[in-house]
Amino acid sequence: MNSPIFAGYVVASGLPHITESQAKRLTHLNVAFGIVKDKKINVEAIEKYFRFLPKLRAYNPNLNILLSTGGGNQIGHGEATADEASLNAFVDSTMEVVERYDFDGIDCDWEFPGYYGNKEEKYQFTALMTAYRKVLDEYAQKRGRKCFLTTAAAAGQWYLDDIEMDKIHPLLDFVNLMTYDLRGWNQPTGHHTNLFEPKDAPIKFSTHEGVTLLLDAGVPAEKIVIGAAFYSRRWDGVKSCENHGLHQEAETIGDFGPRYTEIALIYEKSPQFVKYFDETAKAPFLFDGYSFISYDDPMSLSYKAKYVKENSLGGMMYWEHTSDATGTLFDAIYNGLFL
Repeated sequence: MNSPIFAGYVVASGLPHITESQAKRLTHLNVAFGIVKDKKINVEAIEKYFRFLPKLRAYNPNLNILLSTGGGNQIGHGEATADEASLNAFVDSTMEVVERYDFDGIDCDWEFPGYYGNKEEKYQFTALMTAYRKVLDEYAQKRGRKCFLTTAAAAGQWYLDDIEMDKIHPLLDFVNLMTYDLRGWNQPTGHHTNLFEPKDAPIKFSTHEGVTLLLDAGVPAEKIVIGAAFYSRRWDGVKSCENHGLHQEAETIGDFGPRYTEIALIYEKSPQFVKYFDETAKAPFLFDGYSFISYDDPMSLSYKAKYVKENSLGGMMYWEHTSDATGTLFDAIYNGLFL
């Protein structure tokens, strides 16, 4: 088995918060986000933070730093790749940033082809990945170091139905499977980043199911990198204390909750909240009789790392670095994968 991939996502403003020790332990770092603007990739809002990249490279010359493009709620990829001329200009704009700041590749975070009804984006996504692979390979030859191409993939059959995974995965070095947000924009309460299927869950899905779907779609196990959440999802106004608030209706959907920093330093220490661990799902949650909070903790991440090794998967990644100032979750992933 190859050495595991340990990839982190960081918003560009968080680059100065990555310590020397962390930089030395990561294999890949995805810097978010180059946004789509006027049918080109634009980094005007974040490039002032790129001055910290040389320090990270000095800490770890083997660290692969990728430009992550797009991101959640970002539209524009479809329009930017609608025809050959636009596609070429879009790819050129991405590579201009990659070469100017010596990035080691591209992590395409198109969320998501076809999501807003344009089914032609299924084929545009393939064309984009094909073009990216070509120019990255050419750049790698010129600079004498490999360039990576990855994508952030949603965990679900609905996502696979809207892309050509059989044509895309050969172009990719690995797939960052977003095994979080598995529940949230809906009712009832539930785990949003669980490893296995919860018992009697009204909405059924898990990291294991997401991995199985990719394997069934032909993606090699060693190219599958599963996700860890450094943030939570929170439902308020839970209407029943049955099952400690799990799988109960609430007044709100599971919107973004506290980051792990606040969970570790405030919520887990609060006398109001009780922490539970679902041994079937391998997932923790907090409940105070009113609010239900789902998240990852060191225990759940140790189970995910064990799952990666037992199933010969590529590794693990996390979103997002600044959401855990304690470094606890970072250490849990590293220890689980490498020790």
